[in-house]
Formats: sequence, structure tokens, C-alpha cells
Amino acid sequence: MTLVVELRRGAPASRTGRAPGPRPAAGTLERMVVDDAFGTALDKPGRHRLPTLAAVDPYGDTVLRGEAVDRTVREPEGADLARPGSAEREVVTALSAWGLRCRTDGDLRIAFPGD
Repeated sequence: MTLVVELRRGAPASRTGRAPGPRPAAGTLERMVVDDAFGTALDKPGRHRLPTLAAVDPYGDTVLRGEAVDRTVREPEGADLARPGSAEREVVTALSAWGLRCRTDGDLRIAFPGD
């Protein structure tokens, strides 16, 4: 199963508190296409250890922001993901890095567009 994961910027609701200048571009900033590595990354430690990512529906649209992004960063910290350098670890590490970016920028979100 192939899954697309995107780091997106939503349009800010207001410009209050921002420095003058153009608004940051909205839309997809980065895209990652993963094959079986995502499912394997969930299965190795057990889906119960990564419940936020396990809840992603590959056929529906899922967007993570706010508390869901925080859980996406926290959950892998306690899970035994695999040997370093494996494809599964790379997927979860990339998602955690995107989650950290989302924490610092409230307009960012992690999206899993479905089929």
C-alpha cells in the first residue's frame, strides 16, 4: 500500500502579531510517498504504541494539528522502532521532525490525503 504524507501550511486567519510583509505561502510544503514502510513502522512496536498514526485511514483524508501533532512527536519516543537506518525508522523520524515544526508554527499541519 502506498501512502502520501504532506507537510502543509494553512492560510493564517489574521495577520495580527506578524511582521509586515507578504503572507507565507499556503499549500503543500513537503511531500513524502511511503510504501510498506509506514505499515511496518506501526506493526513492529505494535499499533497500540503509536495510536495516533495507527488511526490514519489510508483511503480517507486525515489532517493532524494541535494535540494530534504533539502525540505524533511523543508516541515514537517510547517505541522500539527498528534498527537505525531502516526505512521504518526514517518514516517515523521524518514525521516527528515535521511534528516539531508544526509545534513551533501553528499554521503547519501534517496531512495524509486519501485515495
